[in-house]
Amino acid sequence: MATLNSNPEILLRKRKNNERKRIEKQEQARIRQAEHKKRNLLKNKKFIRAETLVSNFKSAELEAKRIKHITKHEQQKQSISQEKEDDDDVDSKLLFIVRVPDHTKGLKIPSKARKVLNLLRLKKSNTGVFVKVTPTTIPILKIISPYILAGKPSLNSIRKLFQKRACISAIDEETSEPRIVKLDNNAVVEEKFGEEFGYICIEDLIHEIVTMGADFKTISNWLMPFKLNVPVSGWGPQAKLAKLQYAADNQRKVSLAGDAKLTEIDIDSVIDEQN
Repeated sequence: MATLNSNPEILLRKRKNNERKRIEKQEQARIRQAEHKKRNLLKNKKFIRAETLVSNFKSAELEAKRIKHITKHEQQKQSISQEKEDDDDVDSKLLFIVRVPDHTKGLKIPSKARKVLNLLRLKKSNTGVFVKVTPTTIPILKIISPYILAGKPSLNSIRKLFQKRACISAIDEETSEPRIVKLDNNAVVEEKFGEEFGYICIEDLIHEIVTMGADFKTISNWLMPFKLNVPVSGWGPQAKLAKLQYAADNQRKVSLAGDAKLTEIDIDSVIDEQN
């Protein structure tokens, strides 16, 4: 004797719909991976002029020399037991660091600088993170100084970043894959940090970042790097002219000196330009 399914029709339809969506998402992910692999193959087969190769080689040589001078200078400072206090001997302070495009097109970033950028999770241009700067971390930031913009953010700027661009990584219930979601719910904060640290809202996270509290590293690692807008977008004639003008106005001077200072800018103005 055949038994009838006792589940309601609506529940069965919902399960079938969820299964269909899960399969569609997996297929879309597979297509994206195939396209990405195809683009990489075309990029490797792209023709490169001899002049470009020579220019890239010279740029990489100068960049390696710059990092070597900084490393040697810092090693000499550590070897001296009694040295005078300088500008680097300062208390801890908060900096917002933004990854910018390479100062030289086609430049191959040295491995030491790339490791620091990966450690700070600044793998893509126009992304930013909060960093607690101490005298021991300043030499590390000097290594990546040509690839970043750094400045001390105000409380208003930090709140703007959290309100508009704070994201976290969460697991999709349907596909069980990580995805980026916007942090706009206090319940998520309470679920993550409520029992262990006592944080129940986004404002508690902002306070911990501003004051550089004991849980600063935990919170900053939980947050995804803040994704910022490109200063000039578009591919038309006016956009190209604007890009050239922006590059001329923001031309960066890279020093090969080992005692070069970490240049700080008004980071609030950069954050204010974000829509």
